[in-house]
Amino acid sequence: MKYAVWFVRLLFAAWMIPAGINHFIPIFPQPMGSQPLSQELIRALIDSNLFDLVKAVELIAGIGVLIGYYTPLALLICLPVSFNVFYWDAPLEGWGSRAALFGYATLLSNSLLCLAYNKSYRSMFALRVSAVQQQQLVLAGRVVLGVWMLLSGANYFFVSLWPALTGNEPLAIQLMSALVNSQLLDVAMAIQLVAGALILAGVLLPFALCLLMPISTCALFWAAILDQQPMTALLALVVFALNGLLMLAHLPSYQGTLQRNSLAVGETAASASFDSIYVNPNGRVSQADFLPALVTVLAAIAFFHYMITGRTAQFCILVLLYPAFVLLTRRVRDMGLAAWLVLPPLALMLVTFAIQLDYLSLGNSVDTMLPWIALAASAALALWGAIKK
Repeated sequence: MKYAVWFVRLLFAAWMIPAGINHFIPIFPQPMGSQPLSQELIRALIDSNLFDLVKAVELIAGIGVLIGYYTPLALLICLPVSFNVFYWDAPLEGWGSRAALFGYATLLSNSLLCLAYNKSYRSMFALRVSAVQQQQLVLAGRVVLGVWMLLSGANYFFVSLWPALTGNEPLAIQLMSALVNSQLLDVAMAIQLVAGALILAGVLLPFALCLLMPISTCALFWAAILDQQPMTALLALVVFALNGLLMLAHLPSYQGTLQRNSLAVGETAASASFDSIYVNPNGRVSQADFLPALVTVLAAIAFFHYMITGRTAQFCILVLLYPAFVLLTRRVRDMGLAAWLVLPPLALMLVTFAIQLDYLSLGNSVDTMLPWIALAASAALALWGAIKK
């Protein structure tokens, strides 16, 4: 089981890191959509700079998952982004389109990894919890936020208590129109309605507050940064503050999510976890642990090579060099050899990627031969590690 989790984790991290970097430092073309609604939404996200936040979350989450830095938290904060990737790729681009496959894969990978760390989230799903202190004040804040969210959702779907917000500034109008036309606003308001009811009832409160936080954040961004209307911005700030303060008041419910190191399903000891195998080069890996771990990372590399292809695949595989060579370094140490033996094949691999990505050229003959030399050197080292006791 743990190797299946590791495989999905490698795929997710190797996909998210280049996808996040690509927005800030273009390394491959950004998909802009082929359908009117998907094109409208992606353009609104980019023009409003909300896409900066989305891509920052992808990058941070990808790094966290790869190096084991607050992995449950990284997966949780990335889940709303993964859902939006799915929504853009599948409903907007077309359920049967090639883009939809990426949407399915992103959301499925994120969801499966959250399930793999279900122990970290259990306290967040407690049916009823009490605040750490200031219970009367917390109750008042909970009632205000719950009623507010419940009425906002009801106003959108059922009754007309106040006019719908459309925006006053051009970017605010553009983003709101894209959200309405794509029906993504329907999803957001449905979350507000459900979360408001749960918060007001005090049922699954930590989960409801966590569910609402991405909506509160985006609402604050739209009101304060884009629309810049004092009253709307103030209301959005109050909602965001209440959401955050109530989460702080129930901080013990999030302790599992906030652990620096966590074990996934199938990991029974820290010494045989993803972090100890693929992240920290200081240590050893036995022959018995090396072989399945090597097969897992090679399977992830093969997936991107055969299923994705192009520059996107090359950058994803480049990310996977890190866990692959950490694994080799630990194996070399276990064999009683010097860790510097890993450096020559690693250097050859990095130069090969620089050539293949058109960042470097050493001449046609060298450019042609070097990938094979790098592959042979790396394969020889891996084979040696697999055979030697």
